[in-house]
Amino acid sequence: MSLRQFKLYLEKENLAETTINTHVRNLAAYGKVGLSQNLIVKKLDLNETWPRRLSQANTISKYLQYKQQPNNHIVEYIRRANEEINKESQTRQKKMADDPFLPTLSEMRQHMNSLYDKCDYRGFCIMYLFLTYTVRNKDLVAKVVKSRKQTNETENFLVLGRKQVTYLRNAYKTAVKYGSKTTIIKNKKFHTAIKHLDYLLKEGQNVDRIIKKITADIGSITESTIAKIVLRENNSMAGISRISRNRGTDITTLINSYNITTN
Repeated sequence: MSLRQFKLYLEKENLAETTINTHVRNLAAYGKVGLSQNLIVKKLDLNETWPRRLSQANTISKYLQYKQQPNNHIVEYIRRANEEINKESQTRQKKMADDPFLPTLSEMRQHMNSLYDKCDYRGFCIMYLFLTYTVRNKDLVAKVVKSRKQTNETENFLVLGRKQVTYLRNAYKTAVKYGSKTTIIKNKKFHTAIKHLDYLLKEGQNVDRIIKKITADIGSITESTIAKIVLRENNSMAGISRISRNRGTDITTLINSYNITTN
Protein backbone atom coordinates (compact mmCIF):
# COMPACT_ATOMS: atom_id res chain seq x y z
CA MET A 1 0.00 0.00 0.00
CA SER A 2 1.53 3.31 -1.09
CA LEU A 3 0.02 6.33 0.64
CA ARG A 4 2.06 8.62 -1.57
CA GLN A 5 0.67 7.14 -4.80
CA PHE A 6 -2.87 7.18 -3.38
CA LYS A 7 -2.46 10.85 -2.46
CA LEU A 8 -1.28 11.66 -5.99
CA TYR A 9 -4.38 9.89 -7.35
CA LEU A 10 -6.64 11.96 -5.07
CA GLU A 11 -4.93 15.16 -6.14
CA LYS A 12 -5.60 14.30 -9.78
CA GLU A 13 -9.27 13.88 -8.81
CA ASN A 14 -9.23 17.59 -7.85
CA LEU A 15 -10.41 16.90 -4.32
CA ALA A 16 -10.10 19.54 -1.61
CA GLU A 17 -6.87 19.42 0.38
CA THR A 18 -8.75 18.72 3.63
CA THR A 19 -10.57 15.79 1.96
CA ILE A 20 -7.31 14.38 0.63
CA ASN A 21 -5.69 14.61 4.06
CA THR A 22 -8.67 12.86 5.64
CA HIS A 23 -8.51 10.01 3.10
CA VAL A 24 -4.76 9.55 3.61
CA ARG A 25 -5.16 9.63 7.39
CA ASN A 26 -8.06 7.13 7.26
CA LEU A 27 -6.16 4.73 5.02
CA ALA A 28 -3.09 4.85 7.25
CA ALA A 29 -5.27 4.05 10.27
CA TYR A 30 -7.10 1.23 8.45
CA GLY A 31 -3.96 -0.54 7.29
CA LYS A 32 -3.67 -3.06 4.47
CA VAL A 33 -6.78 -3.33 2.27
CA GLY A 34 -7.48 -6.90 1.15
CA LEU A 35 -9.51 -8.16 -1.80
CA SER A 36 -12.54 -9.35 0.20
CA GLN A 37 -15.22 -6.68 0.53
CA ASN A 38 -16.97 -8.79 3.18
CA LEU A 39 -13.87 -8.69 5.37
CA ILE A 40 -13.56 -4.96 4.76
CA VAL A 41 -17.15 -4.46 5.96
CA LYS A 42 -16.45 -6.48 9.11
CA LYS A 43 -13.41 -4.34 9.85
CA LEU A 44 -15.39 -1.14 9.23
CA ASP A 45 -17.94 -2.33 11.81
CA LEU A 46 -15.20 -2.32 14.45
CA ASN A 47 -15.36 1.49 14.48
CA GLU A 48 -17.39 2.70 17.46
CA THR A 49 -19.70 5.14 15.67
CA TRP A 50 -21.48 5.33 12.33
CA PRO A 51 -19.87 8.67 11.40
CA ARG A 52 -16.42 7.11 11.82
CA ARG A 53 -17.49 4.05 9.86
CA LEU A 54 -18.80 6.30 7.10
CA SER A 55 -15.63 8.37 6.92
CA GLN A 56 -13.44 5.27 6.66
CA ALA A 57 -15.81 3.58 4.19
CA ASN A 58 -15.62 6.60 1.89
CA THR A 59 -11.84 6.32 1.97
CA ILE A 60 -11.82 2.56 1.29
CA SER A 61 -14.25 3.02 -1.60
CA LYS A 62 -12.00 5.69 -3.10
CA TYR A 63 -8.96 3.45 -2.58
CA LEU A 64 -10.64 0.50 -4.34
CA GLN A 65 -11.45 2.80 -7.25
CA TYR A 66 -7.80 3.82 -7.35
CA LYS A 67 -6.79 0.13 -7.42
CA GLN A 68 -9.51 -0.60 -10.03
CA GLN A 69 -11.10 -3.19 -7.75
CA PRO A 70 -14.83 -3.82 -7.17
CA ASN A 71 -16.37 -1.63 -4.45
CA ASN A 72 -20.12 -2.29 -4.82
CA HIS A 73 -20.46 -3.72 -1.29
CA ILE A 74 -18.66 -0.71 0.15
CA VAL A 75 -20.94 1.68 -1.76
CA GLU A 76 -23.93 -0.14 -0.23
CA TYR A 77 -22.29 0.14 3.19
CA ILE A 78 -21.90 3.90 2.67
CA ARG A 79 -25.61 4.17 1.82
CA ARG A 80 -26.53 2.25 5.00
CA ALA A 81 -24.15 4.32 7.12
CA ASN A 82 -25.81 7.53 5.91
CA GLU A 83 -29.22 6.09 6.79
CA GLU A 84 -28.07 5.12 10.29
CA ILE A 85 -26.55 8.55 10.92
CA ASN A 86 -29.81 10.17 9.86
CA LYS A 87 -31.74 7.91 12.25
CA GLU A 88 -29.41 8.72 15.15
CA SER A 89 -29.70 12.41 14.42
CA GLN A 90 -33.49 12.31 14.25
CA THR A 91 -33.67 10.36 17.51
CA ARG A 92 -31.42 12.84 19.27
CA GLN A 93 -33.32 15.83 17.93
CA LYS A 94 -36.65 14.37 19.10
CA LYS A 95 -35.22 14.03 22.60
CA MET A 96 -34.19 17.66 22.71
CA ALA A 97 -36.37 19.59 25.10
CA ASP A 98 -38.67 22.29 23.75
CA ASP A 99 -37.47 24.86 26.26
CA PRO A 100 -39.90 27.82 26.11
CA PHE A 101 -37.16 30.13 27.39
CA LEU A 102 -34.87 29.47 24.43
CA PRO A 103 -35.41 31.38 21.18
CA THR A 104 -36.15 29.66 17.91
CA LEU A 105 -33.92 30.06 14.88
CA SER A 106 -36.55 32.38 13.39
CA GLU A 107 -36.56 34.56 16.50
CA MET A 108 -32.77 34.76 16.46
CA ARG A 109 -32.86 35.91 12.84
CA GLN A 110 -35.42 38.56 13.70
CA HIS A 111 -33.16 39.74 16.52
CA MET A 112 -30.18 39.80 14.13
CA ASN A 113 -32.06 42.04 11.69
CA SER A 114 -33.21 44.31 14.51
CA LEU A 115 -29.53 44.88 15.39
CA TYR A 116 -28.91 46.01 11.84
CA ASP A 117 -31.91 48.35 11.94
CA LYS A 118 -30.53 49.89 15.16
CA CYS A 119 -27.14 50.34 13.45
CA ASP A 120 -25.52 47.87 15.83
CA TYR A 121 -23.35 46.63 13.00
CA ARG A 122 -20.94 44.66 15.16
CA GLY A 123 -23.79 42.82 16.82
CA PHE A 124 -25.41 42.12 13.47
CA CYS A 125 -22.22 40.74 11.93
CA ILE A 126 -21.55 38.50 14.92
CA MET A 127 -25.09 37.11 14.90
CA TYR A 128 -24.91 36.60 11.13
CA LEU A 129 -21.74 34.52 11.46
CA PHE A 130 -23.20 32.53 14.33
CA LEU A 131 -26.44 31.71 12.51
CA THR A 132 -25.00 31.20 9.03
CA TYR A 133 -21.69 29.47 9.75
CA THR A 134 -22.03 28.34 13.40
CA VAL A 135 -18.61 29.78 14.22
CA ARG A 136 -17.05 29.72 17.69
CA ASN A 137 -16.13 32.74 19.80
CA LYS A 138 -12.47 32.52 18.80
CA ASP A 139 -13.39 32.81 15.11
CA LEU A 140 -14.81 36.27 15.80
CA VAL A 141 -11.43 37.73 16.75
CA ALA A 142 -10.82 39.16 13.29
CA LYS A 143 -9.53 42.29 11.60
CA VAL A 144 -11.40 44.05 8.79
CA VAL A 145 -9.06 44.93 5.90
CA LYS A 146 -9.42 46.09 2.32
CA SER A 147 -6.88 43.81 0.63
CA ARG A 148 -5.53 40.26 0.88
CA LYS A 149 -2.09 41.92 1.02
CA GLN A 150 -2.99 43.07 4.54
CA THR A 151 -3.55 39.51 5.76
CA ASN A 152 -1.28 36.80 7.13
CA GLU A 153 -1.52 33.06 7.79
CA THR A 154 -1.85 33.22 11.58
CA GLU A 155 -4.82 35.54 12.24
CA ASN A 156 -8.45 35.89 11.15
CA PHE A 157 -9.52 38.51 8.64
CA LEU A 158 -12.59 39.91 6.91
CA VAL A 159 -11.43 41.23 3.55
CA LEU A 160 -13.80 43.85 2.18
CA GLY A 161 -14.39 43.52 -1.56
CA ARG A 162 -16.57 45.57 -3.89
CA LYS A 163 -19.60 43.29 -3.55
CA GLN A 164 -18.51 40.57 -1.17
CA VAL A 165 -16.52 39.86 1.99
CA THR A 166 -13.86 37.16 2.17
CA TYR A 167 -13.74 35.61 5.62
CA LEU A 168 -10.31 34.08 6.32
CA ARG A 169 -10.03 31.87 9.40
CA ASN A 170 -6.51 30.85 10.37
CA ALA A 171 -6.94 30.93 14.15
CA TYR A 172 -9.81 28.78 15.35
CA LYS A 173 -10.17 25.83 17.72
CA THR A 174 -9.58 22.98 15.26
CA ALA A 175 -7.33 24.77 12.75
CA VAL A 176 -4.52 22.25 13.25
CA LYS A 177 -6.83 19.44 12.11
CA TYR A 178 -8.81 21.17 9.36
CA GLY A 179 -6.45 23.91 8.17
CA SER A 180 -7.34 27.46 7.17
CA LYS A 181 -10.89 28.17 6.05
CA THR A 182 -11.98 30.68 3.40
CA THR A 183 -15.62 31.73 3.15
CA ILE A 184 -17.09 34.12 0.59
CA ILE A 185 -19.96 36.17 2.06
CA LYS A 186 -22.24 37.92 -0.45
CA ASN A 187 -25.01 39.03 1.93
CA LYS A 188 -25.68 42.74 1.22
CA LYS A 189 -26.47 43.66 4.82
CA PHE A 190 -23.30 41.99 6.06
CA HIS A 191 -21.26 43.77 3.38
CA THR A 192 -22.74 47.12 4.39
CA ALA A 193 -22.35 46.50 8.10
CA ILE A 194 -18.75 45.32 8.03
CA LYS A 195 -17.70 48.51 6.20
CA HIS A 196 -18.37 50.38 9.44
CA LEU A 197 -15.87 48.30 11.42
CA ASP A 198 -12.09 48.05 11.71
CA TYR A 199 -12.33 44.75 13.54
CA LEU A 200 -15.01 42.35 14.68
CA LEU A 201 -13.59 41.44 18.10
CA LYS A 202 -10.12 41.91 19.55
CA GLU A 203 -7.83 39.48 21.33
CA GLY A 204 -8.12 39.83 25.09
CA GLN A 205 -11.72 41.02 25.15
CA ASN A 206 -14.25 39.19 27.33
CA VAL A 207 -16.01 37.58 24.37
CA ASP A 208 -18.61 35.72 26.46
CA ARG A 209 -19.74 38.96 28.08
CA ILE A 210 -19.92 40.71 24.70
CA ILE A 211 -22.00 37.89 23.20
CA LYS A 212 -24.41 37.87 26.13
CA LYS A 213 -24.85 41.63 25.75
CA ILE A 214 -25.57 41.23 22.03
CA THR A 215 -28.14 38.50 22.78
CA ALA A 216 -29.66 40.26 25.81
CA ASP A 217 -33.05 40.61 24.09
CA ILE A 218 -33.23 36.85 23.43
CA GLY A 219 -32.13 35.57 26.82
CA SER A 220 -28.40 36.44 26.88
CA ILE A 221 -27.58 33.11 25.24
CA THR A 222 -24.02 32.03 24.47
CA GLU A 223 -22.32 30.81 21.30
CA SER A 224 -22.69 27.20 22.40
CA THR A 225 -26.44 27.53 22.92
CA ILE A 226 -26.84 29.26 19.56
CA ALA A 227 -24.99 26.37 17.88
CA LYS A 228 -27.30 23.86 19.59
CA ILE A 229 -30.42 25.70 18.41
CA VAL A 230 -29.10 25.94 14.84
CA LEU A 231 -28.27 22.23 14.95
CA ARG A 232 -31.71 21.39 16.33
CA GLU A 233 -33.38 23.11 13.40
CA ASN A 234 -31.08 21.59 10.76
CA ASN A 235 -32.15 18.03 11.44
CA SER A 236 -30.81 16.25 8.37
CA MET A 237 -27.56 14.66 7.29
CA ALA A 238 -27.03 17.49 4.80
CA GLY A 239 -27.61 20.11 7.49
CA ILE A 240 -25.31 18.43 10.00
CA SER A 241 -22.60 17.95 7.36
CA ARG A 242 -22.80 21.64 6.44
CA ILE A 243 -22.47 22.68 10.09
CA SER A 244 -19.57 20.24 10.48
CA ARG A 245 -17.69 21.84 7.57
CA ASN A 246 -18.43 25.42 8.63
CA ARG A 247 -17.61 24.94 12.30
CA GLY A 248 -14.66 22.59 11.90
CA THR A 249 -16.26 19.95 14.12
CA ASP A 250 -16.53 16.29 13.18
CA ILE A 251 -20.03 14.89 12.77
CA THR A 252 -19.62 12.48 15.69
CA THR A 253 -19.01 15.39 18.07
CA LEU A 254 -22.03 17.28 16.76
CA ILE A 255 -24.33 14.31 17.18
CA ASN A 256 -23.01 13.23 20.59
CA SER A 257 -22.21 16.55 22.27
CA TYR A 258 -24.55 19.28 21.07
CA ASN A 259 -27.70 18.35 22.95
CA ILE A 260 -30.01 21.30 23.63
CA THR A 261 -30.83 19.94 27.09
CA THR A 262 -27.24 20.28 28.35
CA ASN A 263 -25.11 23.30 29.07
